[in-house]
Amino acid sequence: MNYSYEKLGVRLALTLTAITFLVACGGKNKDLDKHDSDHEHAESLGGRLLYSNTMADTLKLYDQTLEKSQRFSTTTVAAQANAGLILSNDGLAVAMLEGDEFSVISSGLEHLEGAHAHAHAVSISTAKPYADIKQVVATGEYFSTLTNTGSSQLVNSNGTETTQQWIDVVHPTLALGGGDFLKFTKDSTSINVDITVVDAQGGSGTDGLIFLRPNADGSMIKSLSCAEGIKQTAQTESFTMILCSDGSLRWLISGYEAPETHPQKGKTIHVTQRYPATADANNNEVRSAGANGEVVAGSAGFIKNISGVLAASYEDNVIAAWSEDQLWLINAHNDHPHKADLSKMRGVDFGNTIAVVANEHEALALLIDTGKIAIIRFEISNHSPVAVGASVQDTLVSANESYTATNSMLLAGGNEFFVIHKPTYALFEFDAHSAAEDYHLHSTQTNESLQSLHSAVFAHAKELHAEHAHDESEHGH
Repeated sequence: MNYSYEKLGVRLALTLTAITFLVACGGKNKDLDKHDSDHEHAESLGGRLLYSNTMADTLKLYDQTLEKSQRFSTTTVAAQANAGLILSNDGLAVAMLEGDEFSVISSGLEHLEGAHAHAHAVSISTAKPYADIKQVVATGEYFSTLTNTGSSQLVNSNGTETTQQWIDVVHPTLALGGGDFLKFTKDSTSINVDITVVDAQGGSGTDGLIFLRPNADGSMIKSLSCAEGIKQTAQTESFTMILCSDGSLRWLISGYEAPETHPQKGKTIHVTQRYPATADANNNEVRSAGANGEVVAGSAGFIKNISGVLAASYEDNVIAAWSEDQLWLINAHNDHPHKADLSKMRGVDFGNTIAVVANEHEALALLIDTGKIAIIRFEISNHSPVAVGASVQDTLVSANESYTATNSMLLAGGNEFFVIHKPTYALFEFDAHSAAEDYHLHSTQTNESLQSLHSAVFAHAKELHAEHAHDESEHGH
């Protein structure tokens, strides 16, 4: 069944992995928090943590809709060992990938608002699993799949309706604004990947659907290119960032309404940019030419050696790009991006970053391999991202404990951050009472079953914001 393409407007919230309050059940749980009796902390209303284990079991549940003494329980949804979980962009549905079988799960929180608010049981929405699935990502109002044979299809968040199939692709197809899609295929070398905007019928027109800036001599093109493949993607409503396997970035802004002064005046377009080589007064090369859509680091080069990307702010179209010693914020402003290098906010001699997440209140958390955490607030000022205040830094455990990407997890909720350290069965929760106050350690808990945790999502109705109105006076650059 084909789903209406008019319903493909991209409504993205923050990170596809934004999750909160990660605690397993069935083991000993010790709450070491000394703050609860002193003050109240706001928590997400009606949030449910769903998580899988490293052995076959039912999905476990930490349910914030219940009294605290009743929150740890189990669902009736069976899960294979090491099942992967992916949260939908509205925060209410969950994709579960068991081996090569994909199912959609309802969090049961769809009717938690209004005068007759109530929760339902966690349940499977799909009549039967989709088979031969290699990868699943959330995009727009959908989950997008990639099969082992190289086809991709979008499945709605109910798990009941699908779009057309794209074949010979190497990454799940992404939904873009206006009913278009982003398709990823091998180029003629079978080494690099072409990233092509296509319409609902799969076509890209005679000249392509991407406008390549600069505006003065820009042109329409069909594709961008990634060397060696696609490592990761991140999206907000109108901004898409692609992390290539070589650690470089490509950007695309969708839904830009070109003003009368633009070569594509009167049209709503997808736009990116080419950055030519630059030279100094003595004609010495300062920067070599970049690939179409590559993200500049400044006048002297491009952002390189990135490990991960994530949506950092839906409302302001901000995407974070990071590595063990880098942190960049990149936001879409009209038909071009702005950026900020926040790498120094990590702290001096802080160690290597192993994970980054963002919550829904424009705050980033960085987990460091030395067992430290840094939390950074940001905002958009003069169309560019900037840090707000100093970073909050804290040490989680003694220096004798190691933190790695495999034995630790950094998670985000609506206004919280959580760290799981499996070797010590520890859960650390950080929150802030208001936007005017710093994040701080709210509680530390231990639970022996944290050692077997594999994947988790925190389901809750995410805060989706209205689109910003474009100021036509700012369109000329």
